Amino acid sequence: MKGIFKKMISVVLAVVMLFSLSAQSVFASSVGADTLNGIKIIEQKDTDTTMYAKYYMTINGETTLYTEYGEIQKDRVVVDSVSIKVDEHMVIIPSTEQRQHFEYPITAPDSSNSISNSDNLTTRASSCQYKPHTETFSLKIHQFTLSVVKAAIITSLGLGAGDAGVVAGAMIDVVISHGGSYIPDSIYFDGKRCVSKSTGKIYYRYKGNIYMDSSKTELLAKNVSWSRRWGH
Repeated sequence: MKGIFKKMISVVLAVVMLFSLSAQSVFASSVGADTLNGIKIIEQKDTDTTMYAKYYMTINGETTLYTEYGEIQKDRVVVDSVSIKVDEHMVIIPSTEQRQHFEYPITAPDSSNSISNSDNLTTRASSCQYKPHTETFSLKIHQFTLSVVKAAIITSLGLGAGDAGVVAGAMIDVVISHGGSYIPDSIYFDGKRCVSKSTGKIYYRYKGNIYMDSSKTELLAKNVSWSRRWGH
């Protein structure tokens, strides 16, 4: 019996050691992912009025650590960005630190062409009927960073910070995966929209998908819902 008991203990210890080695191997693999081209989020926090992101971005094997703060104000989005390169061991290089400040005015919907006859404009939001709709939104991006791209999406589409962050991260990954280093000047929506009017204000409500362009080959966000307002 003692011999059998000892053999059982040996088997259990062997299994435990094997599991331990496997867990270490998986952990090492996840750390190595930092060196791949693309974006790796360390921390990201968004509210209705503020944005914060800390992340690594790797382009052509060169990795940069970004720490960015943003504020969504009444008529603009303000972003402060600090970037610093890291070496192959993920150690920061102090001499490469850069600080930048960006401001993006919030753009209103183009009322001259944003409402069509098929929208059936209603004065009651509750009776608003969604109609098939596609739209290209212009983007003005001055820097290839997560928070700056996010700010451009917020100001152009009217998305909340959380959804804008998802779209921005996906856009950056797509661009880098294709060997690029700049964001396109527009983004494409395909889905449904309803339009309602109340006390001089026009409300636009969207439901659908967001793509890199009208070819719809690169899906950035699926089943996104948001609204925006035009008027005072």
